[in-house]
Parts: sequence; C-alpha cells; structure tokens
Amino acid sequence: MSEARAMGAGFDADWLYWREAADTEARDTGLLARWLDGLSADGRVVELGAGTGSLLRACLPYLRRPLRWEALEVDSDLIARGAERFGRWAVSHPGWRFEMGEVTRLCGPQGHCQLEWQTIDLAREQPNLAGVSAIAASAWGDLVSWRWAADFAAQAAATGTDSLYLALNVIDGAQCLPQQPLDRALDRAFSAHMRRDKGFGPALGGGALPGWSAALSRAGYRVDTACSAWSLGPAYPLLTAAWLEGYVKAACEQNPRLAEEAGAWLRERRAQLASGALRIRIVHGDLLAWRT
Repeated sequence: MSEARAMGAGFDADWLYWREAADTEARDTGLLARWLDGLSADGRVVELGAGTGSLLRACLPYLRRPLRWEALEVDSDLIARGAERFGRWAVSHPGWRFEMGEVTRLCGPQGHCQLEWQTIDLAREQPNLAGVSAIAASAWGDLVSWRWAADFAAQAAATGTDSLYLALNVIDGAQCLPQQPLDRALDRAFSAHMRRDKGFGPALGGGALPGWSAALSRAGYRVDTACSAWSLGPAYPLLTAAWLEGYVKAACEQNPRLAEEAGAWLRERRAQLASGALRIRIVHGDLLAWRT
C-alpha cells in the first residue's frame, strides 16, 4: 500500500487488488514461515494498516494452528472489500471454509483463524497492544517516521509482544529496462517523495528497513531481513501501468522541472509495456523481529 500513498492514490482498492499477486510472488516465504511457526497456539496477532486483508490471505496456506487476527484499518470501504475477498479466497482454495458473523472465521485443513476488523486511524491513535503476541504489517512500515517506529517498538517490548513481521517495505532504486536517460532523475525524485509526511511525521520511505531494524534492536529484539522484490512487466499489465503513472506523478510533484521530459518517458514506457519489452524491478524488504 505504501507506493499507492506515495503516488497520491491513497489506499485504492483496485491498486491493492492488482498488487496482491505480485506481493505474494515477492514475499520471502522462508521468513514468513519462520514467523508463523513461532507464533503461540491461539496467539493474538494485530495487523497494522490491513487494507483488504491480503497479508492474512498470504499466511493462511501456512497456518498449522489456531490463530486470532485483529486487522486494523482506517478505511471502512477497504474493510468491506476485505470481507468479500476472503469469501472468494475460500471458494478458490479447497478445504477452506469462510464463516462471516460478528466474528469472521476461516477454517482450513490444518488450522483456523478468527478474524476481527477494527477501524482506527493509526496516525492519531496508538493501538492497544496489551496481550498481543505478535504484530504484522505489509507495505506499510515505510509510511511512518523514525520517531513513530521507535516509540512503537518500545511500546511493543514493554507490553511483551513476542514478534513483529513487517513485509514489503520499499527500498530506493527502481530499475527499468530498457534503460532511459531520465531514469535516475525520476527515481531520485520519487524516493524523495516517499519520504514526505504521510501523517506520522517525515516518512522512512526507502530507509524503512534500516530504520525499523534499528528501532527494534534498540527495544531489545533480534532482527532478520530478506529481499522481496517485485518483477513487473507484461505479467502484471494493470499493476505495471498504474505504477508507471503514479511513479511519474509523484516524481513530478517532487520536482516539477521533470514534467515535460517525464511525459515522453511515460509514453515510451507504456509502448514498451504494450509490446512486451518492459521489465521493472522494484525492491522491497521483509523484516522479522523476535524477543531475545
């Protein structure tokens, strides 16, 4: 979700839908499995900025025990979309059953999950972490400031949270092939735009992985990281087209002098996408932290 906010699109439901498959492909499954294997039976997980629930859907195939998952999201429309998508997900995954009521249940062959949604603006209100065994977020950790991350890490440690799993934090340096002369200037501007205030103070942006690593280490956690890169192009036409437009828009907002050349750059990239020639690598990083 972080790129959508940086590019001025908000947490658009279509963007989240388009990116879910790319996120699943990019996410480091070894780190994800380690985190899930370390959760206590019937542990309580809180997810920050849950969107429509794509992170939980990515976790469900690895689930081997009962789990309670609290999804925190500011946008009530995304929460409603999430319920629909979990229903469709269960239908397309044999052995899974989706039960919707006051508490949503997802029951599978080797485990089940109790899902509750909570509408909360995390830029204005800190979540209650009492009794929380684990914290998760996907494509969200790069939106917050260093101060917010440091305070949150300290709060998690103080309340006894065992682990944190923060996936798909953007890393500076998108790579487009074939290369063009404007690539570097656009990427510098986009990276600077990512660090604008998203409501939590100056955002970590491409510095999210080292920022969160330092904050969590200071709070007493051990930290491990892994690469989770998107490979965009003809395999993801809608996502790639949306990313290109948003990327140029954000870069030009940051540096308006790029606007004229950026228009030609975008037209050429669209043509390359249509012909099947375009390849884009966008690097993210996943982080797992646990109490020592």
